[in-house]
Amino acid sequence: MGIVQKLKRKFWYTRMLEGCGRLVKSALLVTNLLILIGGIIILFVGVWTLADRSFMARLLGSDLYVSSASILVATGSLVTVVSFMGCIGAFKEIKCLLFTFFGILLMIFAVLLVGGILGYVFRNEVGERMYQEMVMTIPAYGNDTAVTRAWDAVQQHFKCCGVLSQIPNDKPYQIWLQNIYFNDRKQVPESCCVRKDYIPECQASPSEASTYMDNCHTKVRDFVEAHSETLAGVGLAVATLILLAMILSCSMAVMIQ
Repeated sequence: MGIVQKLKRKFWYTRMLEGCGRLVKSALLVTNLLILIGGIIILFVGVWTLADRSFMARLLGSDLYVSSASILVATGSLVTVVSFMGCIGAFKEIKCLLFTFFGILLMIFAVLLVGGILGYVFRNEVGERMYQEMVMTIPAYGNDTAVTRAWDAVQQHFKCCGVLSQIPNDKPYQIWLQNIYFNDRKQVPESCCVRKDYIPECQASPSEASTYMDNCHTKVRDFVEAHSETLAGVGLAVATLILLAMILSCSMAVMIQ
């Protein structure tokens, strides 16, 4: 009876392992599918940030914004490719491939952690550094091509004009008078004007009807902070999935005889 009981226990233990293995395998396949989707989202957000919002980089006073976006592009691309490896390793039950998958996920997790730290640091310093950079680049408008293009793009996109100076009761657009190209007859750049047919009136006598009155510093700062929160949320979700995939891939590799 002792031998029979031992055989029965071994049989049920084996069946239990097989059941757990199938469960882990299914969970790993689903997790990899979610990681694939997350990788595509990260890649899309990173490319969108670099291509569509890189004009702000010159006025931010820091390279962390572009650096964070570049990390997202690299991570999103790698995650998308690696998720296929995880699917193959889980479906074919290849032990070596699963351990390789685990190692690569560990590196990606570390990269996401670095990207998250960069984003957190940038979010804390963005307000003051951006304001200083914007004020410092006002005199360079018209002389520095990169500065001129950045200011024109920001003012047109965010429908704003200039930034508040340290002078009490000044309006944001009045900071342009600190640039040698602007005076009482031409007070703001064309990019501050609401419509092209308002340009002469807008530049000569800025008003709410013809000129953007909002503070560009506030507009860009709010956008970057909101964008950073979105990136952090996506990164955290994918990092959580990667951690789960690491646990599942390691468990499945151990179960494979």
